[in-house]
Amino acid sequence: MTASKPIRLLSKQEKKELQAREEKQSERIAASNDQETQGQHEAYTYDYPGYRQEQSESAKAAQKAENMRPAALLRIPALERERPARERLVGIEAAIRGLLWTLALACVLFYLGVASWDYSYVAVPRLQGRTAEQALQILSEQGLSGDIANYRSSSSPEGEIIGQTPPQGARIQRDSTVELTVSTGVDGFEIPNLIGQDQETAQRTLERLGLHVVVQQLQTEEPAGTVLLTAPPSGTRVFDTTNPYEAQITMYVSTQVLSAGLVDFQLSGLQVAIEPRYTLTAAGDLSFDVARRLSSLFEAAGADTNITRTSREHELDQNELDSRAARLAPQLHIVLSIRNSGSTGVVVRSADDSSDSAGILIYQRLLDAQIDASFEQSETFGMAGVSNSIEIVLGNMSNAEDVNRFSETFWRDHIARAIYMAASPQFSLER
Repeated sequence: MTASKPIRLLSKQEKKELQAREEKQSERIAASNDQETQGQHEAYTYDYPGYRQEQSESAKAAQKAENMRPAALLRIPALERERPARERLVGIEAAIRGLLWTLALACVLFYLGVASWDYSYVAVPRLQGRTAEQALQILSEQGLSGDIANYRSSSSPEGEIIGQTPPQGARIQRDSTVELTVSTGVDGFEIPNLIGQDQETAQRTLERLGLHVVVQQLQTEEPAGTVLLTAPPSGTRVFDTTNPYEAQITMYVSTQVLSAGLVDFQLSGLQVAIEPRYTLTAAGDLSFDVARRLSSLFEAAGADTNITRTSREHELDQNELDSRAARLAPQLHIVLSIRNSGSTGVVVRSADDSSDSAGILIYQRLLDAQIDASFEQSETFGMAGVSNSIEIVLGNMSNAEDVNRFSETFWRDHIARAIYMAASPQFSLER
């Protein structure tokens, strides 16, 4: 058996060149046939039967060559094989449907997100010009709450909203709080009575009124953080909280509980004369009340204490009071008085301004007790023959803060304790 030769596949370029050569060969054969036919026609022009025969033979040769061309082409193997059409994994229609479903789902999710965000937030309504009750009702209907943050005096009617935070149109979450500023009207407002309240509650109340609060601390027997008094006092009318001077208020607060047992000294044999000079105040006979408290403290420590007048003696001459004090021959002479003008706060007056004098010790003790005090040295003051002669001016009748303190029982007791604790150590038998 004869081994068959391997068939070599022609490249596209070789196939094109082969076809081109065959086409040129066919053209040459055709041209040769045309020339031969033309020559025979010319040769046998006068021989008509012979011409017909040549023409027939030429046609047969041309037909034979034409028939041989497909056979030659059949011997060349196909350069490209037909491949079966592949099926698409995803049809065009299915892809379009999937895209449409994806877009629809995205739109739904976006709508739900926007709707959810829009529901959880609400625009703050306009509240200015309405009453506080109306504003709170409107806020409640919007899912919000209102807080009367502060008051301001203005030309608007009392109780009308003149400010809000956040402002109108702001978008905030539901259940949020809108702070409201309420007008107090042209007549202003009165400072409330906060005595006995805790510091935090009282301070918040005053700040909501638009007041600037200054806290002063005092040592008393009251629980720590208890409001003792305010200056200006409760009932004082404030007309303009935009005025820094009018808007400031001092709040006195207890810092710690002092022990009631102040009998820490042995003062047996000590002669003390307390001279309360009479001045009628809104709180009554203030100097006598402080003298009574101070006398009780000295007597509890064993001192022989005398008050130079009774609570009913209001018209005594000053010389008479001085004469009574002199007859007692005291080792410690304390005058309690009230001014009608001049310095404010507690003023300690003494002729002796040395660091260990009773006057200086009392002054320093008042400062330590957070009491507004000052010291005045006066050569003309004092009882003859008594080195420890001190005048304590309890305050100024023309000053609102001082007058406010006069009405507070704790303050009177506070002053008496400070004087006792400062003056007693130098006379104590156990010093």
